[in-house]
This record gives sequence, structure tokens and C-alpha cells, in this order.
Amino acid sequence: MRQVFSSQRIENVEGVAKLLSDAGIEVRITQPRSYKGNVRGTFRYTQPSKQQPAVWVVKADEQVRAREILRDNGLIDSTRPGESFLLPSVHDDRGQAGKTPAQQRLFRIKMALIGGIVVVLGLAMLRGLQTGTPDGEAGTPAAAATYDGAPSATPADAAVAVFASELDADRALVQCVAIDGRDPLPAVFDRLVQPGLALVPASQCLRSADEDNASSHPASGREASIIEVNWFRQTGADTATIEFSAYHHRMSARYKTLELKRVDGRWQVGRVLKHVAT
Repeated sequence: MRQVFSSQRIENVEGVAKLLSDAGIEVRITQPRSYKGNVRGTFRYTQPSKQQPAVWVVKADEQVRAREILRDNGLIDSTRPGESFLLPSVHDDRGQAGKTPAQQRLFRIKMALIGGIVVVLGLAMLRGLQTGTPDGEAGTPAAAATYDGAPSATPADAAVAVFASELDADRALVQCVAIDGRDPLPAVFDRLVQPGLALVPASQCLRSADEDNASSHPASGREASIIEVNWFRQTGADTATIEFSAYHHRMSARYKTLELKRVDGRWQVGRVLKHVAT
């Protein structure tokens, strides 16, 4: 689960959540005061945080589309998660006739911001081509030329270490595992097998948000938990962070940001940096 928008004004957060929900994207809202809307999520944090209201996208594969929708509506001035957002208005009036001078000025500002985003993306792509950093393959090591915290392919030993520490919590369910949104390579999957643990690639399972018809493994007819690691970010020669999620349905899910440390050349799980659960 990734944060895609935040604002000190709860009405702005509610508007963005509705915009994404209307587009079929499953979202959650976190805020420091009670929220009575229809996209409410019940959250619990293991560490205190004076966090302003925010919109979170639940499914990793919908994050890019969510940011595109916000960018197309002139609601963000950055495409990197966690950076600043612009919210002149929750509604986009570009398609309306007879705009007032104020609306026309706002439209020009939006267009200028979008143009700036395009330039920044172009420079970022050019930098990536110059450094020659490989994208890597899911579940295989990828060397980082710089330690700027940018996401990269999850190393196999990092994924194995995270799964080994987290799978037992949902042992009653079929465990449907994925690395960076894809099934693990066979060699990596074989390292995850444990006695008494029903383990399958995530592509064999159906994800569902419904409490009465939760995620399942059709082949066995059993309920399932979608287990995934992604967003591996190397922050130093021997330090990194990674995100873990276990999703049964919308009211039974947990998300963690974990610290990783490399010991004797292999990644190991350190402390929990953030824990969100429904």
C-alpha cells in the first residue's frame, strides 16, 4: 500500500479518494481525526505519527494509474511517491465552456506544471540511460550504482529473508507469494517451501476485497492470503528498506516497511520501520 496524496485539509483528501474510487481504484484514507466517508479504513500504527490526512492506494499494480489520474487532473507536481502535491481544486474544469478569467489562469498554471513534470521525467530517463542501471528480473539480484533510495528489483535473498520471517502469521491460509508483482522464479520459490505451509505462486490465486468472499486459491477451494514483497530501496552499501504486504480482504490486511541489513554478503531483516493493519 502506497501513499499517493496528502493535504492538511481533510476535504481535499476526501475529494481525491472519491476521484480514485470512481476510477475503480481501491483506496484507504488515514487522518488524525475521525472520518465518516464511505472509503474509510481502520488503521493501527506501531509507532506514533503526527501525520496529516492522506490517501493510500491498496494494490501495488494500481499505483502508477492512480498517479496518472492525479497528474492528468493537475493534482500533483511530482510523480515520485512521498513528494509534494498540488491541490488547487479537486475538480478539473478544463472541459467546461465559458470559463471565468480565474479558471483560465488556473488552467494555465496546471498546464505549466504538467510541462514541468514532463521535463523532469525526461531528464530522469536520460540520467537512467547514462548510468546504465539494469532493471533486473523479479527475484534476482540487481546492483545499485547509487544509494539514493530509488526502487529497484528485489534481490532473491532479501525476498527469501522477508518471507521466512512473515509467512507463519497466516499459516492457516494458502500463501500466494509474489516478488515485485510477479511470481517468484522457480529457484527462489523452492527456497520458500516450509513443512505444513500451503505455498503457491500468486498467479494461481484470486484477490478479493469482499469480507464474505475473500481472496482464494481456486484449485484447492481454500481461502488465501496474497503475500508480496516490493519497493526494495538500497540506502547504503549494506542497508536497504523493503515493503511487505499480506492481503486477505479489505478488512484483513497488513503492510510493513522493513529495514534490511547485509551480513556476510546476504540480506537479513532488521527492525520494522512502519506497520499498518486493517
